[in-house]
Amino acid sequence: MWLRTLCFVFTVCFVMSCHRASGEVCPSKDIRNNVTNLRTLENCTVIEGHLKILLMFRTKPEDFRGISFPKLTVVTDYLLLFRVYGMETLSDLFPNLTVIRGNNLFFNYALVMFEMLQLREIGLHSLMNITRGAVRIEKNPDLCYLSTLDWSKILDTVEDNYIMANKNDRECGDVCPGAAIGKTTCQTTTINGHFSERCWTQKNCQRMCPMHCKHRACTKDDLCCHDQCLGGCLKPHSADHCVACRGLQHEDKCVDRCPENHFTYRGWRCVSFGFCQDLHNRCKREKERSKSADCHEYVIHNGACIHECPSGYTTVNSSS
Repeated sequence: MWLRTLCFVFTVCFVMSCHRASGEVCPSKDIRNNVTNLRTLENCTVIEGHLKILLMFRTKPEDFRGISFPKLTVVTDYLLLFRVYGMETLSDLFPNLTVIRGNNLFFNYALVMFEMLQLREIGLHSLMNITRGAVRIEKNPDLCYLSTLDWSKILDTVEDNYIMANKNDRECGDVCPGAAIGKTTCQTTTINGHFSERCWTQKNCQRMCPMHCKHRACTKDDLCCHDQCLGGCLKPHSADHCVACRGLQHEDKCVDRCPENHFTYRGWRCVSFGFCQDLHNRCKREKERSKSADCHEYVIHNGACIHECPSGYTTVNSSS
């Protein structure tokens, strides 16, 4: 006779909204072919998963003008751009993207820009933290403003970054804000013995928090954020006003562990029993309707809402 440890599944359905005060937590996005497909990002504050924008061969620079998604602040997995013709910058598209968590990576990379033929600058001027994973920027023949970025202020380590076959730095003539009139406005750092101003574009400096601020998190006035904050905060010394959370997010507050009767989900937020239960039951109904349904019957195990029981465990029904 054998014995397996138990995971809990559910018998009653409760529904919980994914909406936050300022927008929505959206699932992974795979946006391709047509620029109008970007509209699915309109209300997203967090992409819970990855964001891919790729394979747009008929788009032109004017197609991206006037398009902006200022609500988006966090991508929990990775951001990938590949062969999007006509896109010259991400400055207007994602002006407030602050954190890429890298919970799941694209071949060890959290930020990938590959064969973006018209991309002239990255322009992610609000990006403060790539929590896990490296950067791969390759074969973007018109891409400048790379030598003006200090990636060590965004990542814990830059050893695995792969930045190759872009426009030659000597052909770029990158000019940071104020440089054209002889006025230095951006912070300067030293990389490999080269002392340089740091900026994303001709209009946007690279933001850097004071050295004594933990986890590279500060207000726009350079006041240090609460220890639980990641990427920045609206008010200092408060876990209720973080742009993103270093640990877990429960409702609109950053916490180091989930409160009672709540469970970790996707490695970054706390959800209720009912939320996890609803995921389980919805998938179960989909599989009853279609054998090819692509979903997971989520279960609770070791304080987490996970997509399946680990190896060596079996499920039992629970209504408590």
